[in-house]
Amino acid sequence: MKKTTVVSIALLTAALLSACGTSKPAEGEKEAAQTESKTSAASSSKEASTPQDTPKSAGASSGSGEVLNPNIAVESEGNVEVVYTNKAPGYTHNMNGFKVSVDEYQIVKVTGMNKRVASIPFQDQTDGYVVTAKVTIDNAAGKAMYYNNMYRIQLSKATDYIPNDGSATFVRKEDRLKSKQETETSKFAAGEKVTGLLSFTLTNEQFESLKTVKPKFVIEDGAADNSEAKDSFKGNAVFDFFYSEEQKKQVESEPQFYPDRLTTDNMADKKMIFEKTGIGETKQVGDLKITLDGVQYAEIVPTAANQARFKNFGENGIVAVTVKLLLDNQSDKTVSLSLTSSKLRVDQDRGTALSEGMVEPNHPRELAPGSQGEKYHVFLFRKDEFGLFKSFQMEFGPVVDADAKRLFKEETATFTLPR
Repeated sequence: MKKTTVVSIALLTAALLSACGTSKPAEGEKEAAQTESKTSAASSSKEASTPQDTPKSAGASSGSGEVLNPNIAVESEGNVEVVYTNKAPGYTHNMNGFKVSVDEYQIVKVTGMNKRVASIPFQDQTDGYVVTAKVTIDNAAGKAMYYNNMYRIQLSKATDYIPNDGSATFVRKEDRLKSKQETETSKFAAGEKVTGLLSFTLTNEQFESLKTVKPKFVIEDGAADNSEAKDSFKGNAVFDFFYSEEQKKQVESEPQFYPDRLTTDNMADKKMIFEKTGIGETKQVGDLKITLDGVQYAEIVPTAANQARFKNFGENGIVAVTVKLLLDNQSDKTVSLSLTSSKLRVDQDRGTALSEGMVEPNHPRELAPGSQGEKYHVFLFRKDEFGLFKSFQMEFGPVVDADAKRLFKEETATFTLPR
């Protein structure tokens, strides 16, 4: 029994890495970072460099009331009906002082549109939906910054999404989100704070597809102090996207899952088995402090668009173990978070599982000297085998730099996970 379990863990790890690797977007393609469940987004720049939890919406939400963007009726020449308004979504992304906030958004249904207007965004359908978001940019980075204002509504997976309308078809020129002080495209002056509108267009089919997935609203990364985006901020902010009051209540009633890519990229639906938060156990590796903050055990069901990734886990279910670590780099070395892995020892000598990097958050990739951050490690098991296991010990490290060079004399930190 011991040998069988050890072998199956190793084979399944390799199988998942292979399956994910075939569909991983190339470097430079936009991916969701990590932000994911339903707690408030971080407001400090250090927190914003890590995956942020999706906030629960505060304030009034409704399907009636004043139209946020009256220009939709003007441009479409159609009839506009308010479907849903979220007056305080709480979506924020702090990119080292360059802060983007979604103050409000509204979904409207448009019928009887001008055929010319409907030809491209609505695929020649004269009925459809428009989402208008009221967004504020607050540049407190201490210098002029460039940002392309890229947002998206994510559907079945990270590469299946609806981008904001770059041509701003339904937004008046004077209402668009752009600098009032700078004339250069995408440039915002130091200290500038500006609010404007942006929109998304959805066909009837796309709007209906929201009901078959757990849609996300993504504020993309990319803020930089230069027009070439050199050394730009990396890491998107991902939040639950609400489209009705009923759906909002359903989402908010669910557990607050950690923002691994199983959640943020809609790879799988989760059902909580057990969680322990606020553990606060700290170990020291050289001048790097590692704190075990929490662990979640969840049964996962791959979504339809991602079932092929998990086909080698069999038909009896899958369990994900997601571990949250807090890191404090007090050394003079830059730590690579993307290259530093962990392993889980099962029942001392039953077997070892490696962390599944392909379902872990992509950002932050590194931790600079003197900075703090979060790291999530994910381990996957067959559900039937998971039921046999009694104890888990997680070994973090050895810690490496961007060149995969081992740091801190190759020391590791070991934690016994609550089970």
